[in-house]
Parts: sequence; C-alpha cells; structure tokens
Amino acid sequence: MSMNKGENLKFMSNSPADTAALGCRLGRLLGPGDIVCLEGGLGAGKTCLARGIAKGLGVDETSVSSPTFVLAQEYRGRVRVYHLDLYRLSSSDEVEEAGLDEYIWGDGVAIIEWPGVYVPLREHDRLMVEITQEPVSLRRELVLTPYGQRYRRLLEEMRPC
Repeated sequence: MSMNKGENLKFMSNSPADTAALGCRLGRLLGPGDIVCLEGGLGAGKTCLARGIAKGLGVDETSVSSPTFVLAQEYRGRVRVYHLDLYRLSSSDEVEEAGLDEYIWGDGVAIIEWPGVYVPLREHDRLMVEITQEPVSLRRELVLTPYGQRYRRLLEEMRPC
C-alpha cells in the first residue's frame, strides 16, 4: 500500500483475494449510516470488494452477489448491509422511484456500485473507492477518497503503522 497525495489512500491489489481482504479490513471499520461508493469499469472488482466489505461486517461472503439485475441486495451482519447497483438506472428520479434512496439514507451500511447517477450523493459525506484494472492483468489500483470528517478518520485507521 502507498499513500497518494492529499487525503486519499491508494492500494494495489494483485488478486481478487487481495481486493476482498482490503474490503474486509474496511468493513470492520464501518457502522450504521455509512455510505461506500464504488466506481470502476465492468469487471474492475467492485462486487469482489463489496463481498469483502460485507465479510468485515459479519455477513457470509458467499451469499454476496452482484445486484445488477435486482438493483439491491440486503444482508444481515452486525449491522444491515445494503448492496446497490445503479448501473441500469439513468437518473436520480429513477433511484428514488425504485425506493433505493431509503437504503442509501438508511440505518445500515450502503455499498453503492455505479453511484454517479444519483446526484444527491455528491453533496453527502461518503467514502468513494475508484478501482482501475491494469490491462491484461489481475492487478488493480484502488483509490479511497473521503468526503466528510467521519471518512477522513476512517482512512486514518486504515493507514499503515
């Protein structure tokens, strides 16, 4: 792991197992009301990271799957986990019409794939995770960017000693 400029944390993952382990580490620090937004292309590893986050929250990771076609999955852990995929939606209105905003602003941890479509998130505290994949490789770069004091403190806890 290496530090990036500013408040971002940058991690390199060499495998899906590395990505899930980072997610698990992050999940252990999350609590009710937290929002984690996952950005990256198709196949970048968003669902793999979400599985790790869910595991860190006490969810059986084998039950976590991509919610692309159902839009939302809910899991029970030490707090509820709401895994949302907004890929098939095209506006904030569609997010709200589908009732997904209730998960986002709920009392669990919201993990949101393809968050850009939901404009209200841009003005709210959250943790953004951008995943980029190296061509012809399993290596991925994960950049965690905090928005709000809660998430700055969270990243401080993830810094290496």
